[in-house]
Amino acid sequence: MENFKVKGIDHPALAAENVEQLSTWYCEVLGYEVLFKDPRPIWLLKAPDSSILEILPNDGKPRPNRTNLTLGWSHLAFKVDDIELGVNYLDKHNVKWTSVLSPATGGGRVRTFLDPEGNTLQLIERPKSN
Repeated sequence: MENFKVKGIDHPALAAENVEQLSTWYCEVLGYEVLFKDPRPIWLLKAPDSSILEILPNDGKPRPNRTNLTLGWSHLAFKVDDIELGVNYLDKHNVKWTSVLSPATGGGRVRTFLDPEGNTLQLIERPKSN
């Protein structure tokens, strides 16, 4: 009998038009810090909760048109304690919102936006655990 199980997600990876610019935006606007820079260039960024985001160069192929329901990975959702505070903060950074504040699947509230390269991101506030 096998006892193999994955432990969780180590990191998502995001192919970028400009690795340095996009990595800098994630650091300056969303609070990530640079964990590692590889000369290819591939950057590893660490969030305040120590989760990792990898940003790497794209392969030159055009970006596919997609929605949240297109096959494949859809979006990256960021946990927040106060979604209204997050929305107000991101408004000051002129993000493009692609949804209104709405109920989140599984409870809480969610709002969807784009990073500077058009990748779909979400802020999500879940109910406090008792």
